[in-house]
Order: sequence, then C-alpha cells, then structure tokens
Amino acid sequence: MRKGHDCDVPGAEPCAGGGVCRVDGNRIDVRRQPLVVRDGCAPDRTPAGRWPSDGVLVRSEQFAVNEALASLAPGGAGGPVLGVHAPPGTGVAEVFGDLVAALVTERARLLADLPDPAAAFGEVVRWGPYTVTAPAPELAGFEIVLSAAGAAAPERAGGAPSLTLPPIGARWRDRAARADYFASTARLSDGVGAWAMLVARLGDHPANRNFAKRWWNGAVRGTDVLFPQGESMAATLRQLKDETVDWAAAVAWFSSALGKVQHLADERARVAAALTRLSLLEQACEEASGSVEAAQIRVAELTDREPAARHAVTAAEEEYRSALAALGAHELLRPELTTVTPQGAAALRSPGAPSVALAGAVRRTQNWRKWSAARRRLRAACAMAERRMDAALREAETLRGGVTAARLTAAAGIAEVARLAAEMKPLVETAAAARQRWGDHVPAGPSQAETKDPVLIEWRETTAPWADEEYANARAQAFIAALELHKALIAARPEIFENNLAVLMKLISAGAESAGDTGQVPSASDRGDRGRGERDQGDRDRDRSDRDRSARDRGDGGREENTLADVLLAAWQSFFLVIPVVQVPLEAAGPLFGGLEPGSLGWLLAAGADQLTAEDAAGLPHGFDRAVFADTGPQRLADRAVRYGTWLPAGSPGIPDDAGPRWVGLPLRVVRGQDRTTVEQRNDVDYDGLLISDRD
Repeated sequence: MRKGHDCDVPGAEPCAGGGVCRVDGNRIDVRRQPLVVRDGCAPDRTPAGRWPSDGVLVRSEQFAVNEALASLAPGGAGGPVLGVHAPPGTGVAEVFGDLVAALVTERARLLADLPDPAAAFGEVVRWGPYTVTAPAPELAGFEIVLSAAGAAAPERAGGAPSLTLPPIGARWRDRAARADYFASTARLSDGVGAWAMLVARLGDHPANRNFAKRWWNGAVRGTDVLFPQGESMAATLRQLKDETVDWAAAVAWFSSALGKVQHLADERARVAAALTRLSLLEQACEEASGSVEAAQIRVAELTDREPAARHAVTAAEEEYRSALAALGAHELLRPELTTVTPQGAAALRSPGAPSVALAGAVRRTQNWRKWSAARRRLRAACAMAERRMDAALREAETLRGGVTAARLTAAAGIAEVARLAAEMKPLVETAAAARQRWGDHVPAGPSQAETKDPVLIEWRETTAPWADEEYANARAQAFIAALELHKALIAARPEIFENNLAVLMKLISAGAESAGDTGQVPSASDRGDRGRGERDQGDRDRDRSDRDRSARDRGDGGREENTLADVLLAAWQSFFLVIPVVQVPLEAAGPLFGGLEPGSLGWLLAAGADQLTAEDAAGLPHGFDRAVFADTGPQRLADRAVRYGTWLPAGSPGIPDDAGPRWVGLPLRVVRGQDRTTVEQRNDVDYDGLLISDRD
C-alpha cells in the first residue's frame, strides 16, 4: 500500500507530502482520524443481526453499516441520504447484506413485542374493488429496495443484476435449511441458489407481470432458466391455513437468540469502552510526558543561566559599592565658600582689598562649580549602578522563580503521568485479556491511531473489529431466528397475507397507471386483444360505474376515504413483510413505486446512481425515508451530507484533473480478490493511497 499522506492535518488541500489536507470543522477525515472509525465499530453501535457469510466485514465496511444505521435512524444526526465511496472491488454487496440482516432483525424485535400475531395488522383499507389490511404502523419503515443503474431485468437472457446480496456461507446452509424460510418459493422469486425468500426481482411492466405469474401462481416458463420449479406463494399460504402456530414459542426462540447477542455485545462493549478510555488516557499521558520533558528542558536552560546571573549580580553590587564610595569621597572634598584665612584678612585691609576679594570670590565659585559637576556625575553613576544592580537582582530572582516553577511543573507532570499510568494499568490488562480471548478482533495497539506507516495501516484496515467467531455466529443466528419469527407471523395470519399479496400481484401485473385510471384490473384476454395497458372508453366507463356501485353498496354515498396510494402502500408493506428486499434497476424503481406517496417506503440501497439521467434520478430518494448510495465517484448530493469520509485529489475517478480535491463519504478501503501490485497501481493512479488489498 502506498502512503498517500505525509502531514498530520485532518482534511484536504494539497500538501508537501503529495496528499490531500484540507481543514473542515464539520467533516472528519477517517484517514486522518482513524480512532473515530475504531470507536464507530464498537459493539454497542453494531446491529444485532448480520448476514450469514463465512467471512465478516472488515473495519471500513462495518463502520459504513453502523454509521448508516445510526445517522439515518429516526432522530439520527444525518439527513435522509448517505453516500458510501465504493471503488470497484470493495465490499458493497457485503455492506448491503449486513444492512438487510440488521433491518430484518430489528423488525423481528418489534414483532416479538407484539401481544399476538393479530396485532401486526391494523385498519382495513378499501379502494374500488380492492380491500387490504394494513400492517401496524410500527412495522413500517423496514422496506428495502436494492437497486443499481443499468441492472438487467431478470427476464433478460443471461442478465443477472449488477448488484446482488452476498451468497450464504457454506457453514450456514444447514442452519438455513432447518429454518426453511420458504426456500422452495424463494427459487421462484430469486432464482437458482436462493436459500431463503429474501429478494424479489422486479423491473419493468413485463418483468413484474411475469414475476407475479411465476412467484404467485407457480407458472414457470421454459425460458425461465434462472427460476426453477418451486411451490408458489399462493399455494404455500393456502397450506398454512391448516397449521397451528405457537407464537409464544417462536417469540421465545428469537428472544433467546437476541438475548445471547446482547449479552456478548455487552461483554465486548465494556472492553471497547476501556479501549476508548485508554486512548484518551494515552493521549493525556503523552501530553503530560511532553509537558514534563518541556519543563525539564526549561529547568536545565534556566539552571545553566544561573551562574551568569549570579556573576551579574555580584558585578552590579560591586559597581554600586564603588560608585557609592566615590560619591562619599567626593563629598568630603566639598569646597568652603565663606572661609577667610589670616592672610586673607590682612589682604582685605590693604589698599587693593577690593580686587583681592573679587579674585577670591571668583576662584571659590569656580571651585564650587567644578565640585558640583563632579558630584552630579558621581550621583548619576551611582544611580545607574543601582539600577543595574536592581535589574541584576530582578533577573536573578526571575530566574530562580522560573527554575522553581519549571521544577514544580515537571513534578506535577511526573505525578500526572504516574496517575494516568495507574489508571491505564487495569485498562491495559483488560485489553490484553480480551486479545487473548478474541485475538486481532480486539482493536487495540499502536496501529489503531496510525496515519503514516503503511504497514500498520494495512494491518489495521484488513482486520474485523469485534467479529470474533462466537459473537459473529450469534449475530448470524439472530438474523436467521428473525426470519423464523417472520415465518411464524405469516403462518399465523395466512389469510391476510393471501389477500394483500393477491391484490399487489394484480396491481403490478396490470400496472399502477391502468389500475389508477379504472379501479379495475384488466383481464389477460383484454390485455391480449387490446395491447398492453390499452383500454377503450367503454371499458373505462363500465369500470367507473362498477367502482361507484361498490362504494354505494358500502353505504358511503359514492365517496371513498382511501386512495389507490393507500391500497398500494398497505399491499407493498405486506409484501415486504414476506420478502424483505425488492431488487429492481434504478431506472425502473420510480415507475414501480410511482403510485406511492413520497417517503412511503423505508430504505433504498443503491449503486450506480451517478450513471442515471437527470430524468431517471429525479425524485428517486423521495419515495424512501432513507437512501444509501454506493458509487465509485463523488456523489454531490449523497456525499455532501456525510460527516465521515475522506478527500480525494483531482484526477481520481469522477474528479476532473483541473478540479480541486473532492469530499467522498464513508470510503470502503479493502479491495477483495485483487493482488497487492494491482491495488498499489490503482492507488498511484487514482486513489491517493486509499485502497488496500486483502491479499498478502
């Protein structure tokens, strides 16, 4: 793996190391702050269910799953759209598989809280000739649409969709066979190799009509090579009417599986919390040690200056004493202005006395002036020496204070380091014990915070945090148990599912537009005689008359409170209770769910949205509460709202050479199945050191 960043600034502007380093307070670059990813993979953020694969998600994949569930959850910090940067070869299918397992398991948790299966359904919804029973509101929001741009429709020869869920792991096949989540019927909905009825492949109108014939009625044509014979859903539901379901036992079984996951998660979450606390203490200890080192260096520097400071004080004091002595000696030589000697007195009595007196006065004045000038100079020298002495004393005192303060700081730092070390000791022991139990699945050690060493970064990114065998198995078991609880619900209320699903099959076979115009599904002979979706005016008039007569029979005077959208929503929600995932090309998703109100369905898991035309893409996320887009290039809408991501430089896929760095959300870093040389070449050309090979 090539090292792409040589600086420590989180963010993204070109830097000396050739990487991308821009500071942005609202975004966190996961390559610059890897501990954020570690803590984001903690067991208390990891969903209870996971896809039953033999392998487990690596670090960046698990973080994407956890962040999607956390930020897109009701009341989450994110918006309704999340971007995942998924270069070719990274684990998009694995991420989406775990999201599906997480959502199905969470819905099963709500099912387990119901007092009985009847509570899973609420009001009866009627519109025209259609009557369905709507699922309880708390069970809504878990509908999943898996989609990719340009994915081939299931009816096209050799056209497998470009985005699928992962296969089941070999060691989980026996467990899945015991659960038997309508495996026979699954082959009619998801084709060869289906192990449970998890995915329905839909598309354009002909594909949907053929799906209804195949899955609902069991009519498999010779050209349906991907969909072998199996038991139709309608026949399965009719058989279930004769069975008795022990709902309490089904709930207890699922609750037991969920309880085991929770117990194991709590056990690991305590270690994860210890690691988070340990990282904070290690950072504080590093800062305290740095403070001690700086204080000790300061003590040494100040101590080295003390001899010079003492010498300066001694010299200044000596200078001051000398100045005082000189001033004192000068004061003793003060001249007398009024002293008259005997000779002077005699001279004053002589005839030339005035001249003599004047000459003496002049001389005495000159002597005084000279003495006074010398005294001023000596006083000034004395004052200067005093100031220098005071300055030297202050400097020495400041130096002593600095030494004392630095020694106190060093002592306090040493004490703080000792305190932190004492607090860290049991946490280190906890981490060591956890690593003995769970090995490299415990994200501890210096690699967790590494941002420069490519070897440590590669080792870290290819590990699977907290995915030890016991915990990973329990999570997969919880997902399969969740499917079993869904099956128990279907078996407990087969008549409601039969009616609701029959209505949906009629609607998608006829096309929502045709049903919306008439309120009546056209017959097969009508469609054959008149062409697909075409009806003459006489048929429409008769259908409207039938619909009005039906309303009058209900006693509402021809007024209907429900709409076709209400019927469609209740029917689709029932369908998603049976088959959690609808797989449809992105360009066909809008027409397929076009009869629903905005935000009616739960989750859109999509790839290749950047390949759609503006017309196809318009309104796509609006039909869903939440959307996760996984693409190879920057996604302006999806990436803009993602707090966690990284910056890619100009020239990366989807970024023009003359453009600046672009923010991409939640990067998947590990390329599956490509050798190290190929991955390093991709890094050098396109990805700024982002990618890592899962091979040695």
